[in-house]
Amino acid sequence: MVTVKPEPAVTPEITTKPGITDGADEAEPGVGLPLVGELRLNLSALGVDGSAPDFGERLCQLSSDNHPYDFQYSAQGELIVMPPTGFESNIGETEINIQLGIWRYSNGGMSSSQTSLFRLPSGAAFMPDAAWITQERFDNLTDLEMRGGVNGAPDFVVEVRSRSDRLPPLLTKMQEWMDGGARLGWLLDYRTRRVHIYRPGQAVEVLENPETLSGEDVLPGFTFEVRRLIFDRLNPAASE
Repeated sequence: MVTVKPEPAVTPEITTKPGITDGADEAEPGVGLPLVGELRLNLSALGVDGSAPDFGERLCQLSSDNHPYDFQYSAQGELIVMPPTGFESNIGETEINIQLGIWRYSNGGMSSSQTSLFRLPSGAAFMPDAAWITQERFDNLTDLEMRGGVNGAPDFVVEVRSRSDRLPPLLTKMQEWMDGGARLGWLLDYRTRRVHIYRPGQAVEVLENPETLSGEDVLPGFTFEVRRLIFDRLNPAASE
């Protein structure tokens, strides 16, 4: 029997600016019901081994066969079914991937979008909205990693909050990326016009409506105009 684990109702601890809420329980206009987020199914209870060598490949195939849904896997043995994000949040994902791709043409390494899987030491297998790994790592990927998931977190990872994403699970996921070996992480939240920046061994830095973001020493020379490309396009009213 498959066990459905509902997401707990957790109140975010981050203080929001006047007039801007976290939006965790925000209803879709015209519907009157909260937006539906991810669904979690307990696969470990069914004896599914997420550590099997071919598990990542099978997980990628599952996502491919069930487009537009994405399937990820938690360290607790849960299959995470991610609903379509729609054009709104996809704009943010597309913009960061375009700019990251342009940068790596001149600087090397390999960038990837929402369909690339990374397997963390914890056992979790996630697909970030945008990611980049060094050229050395890319050149040494095995055939199995190319087909079914890269071992370890990306060197640089980005998550873009969608309409249905609640903030606490995203913050937890970002910390999992860092614990798995990421060297720089961004959580882009256009609903509050905030950016959460993650660095190994440091406290999370929260920027309020920044104009640009820097790739720092992980992506030297990379600058992303987050306000113009994402915040002003997807949440212009909050800037007034």
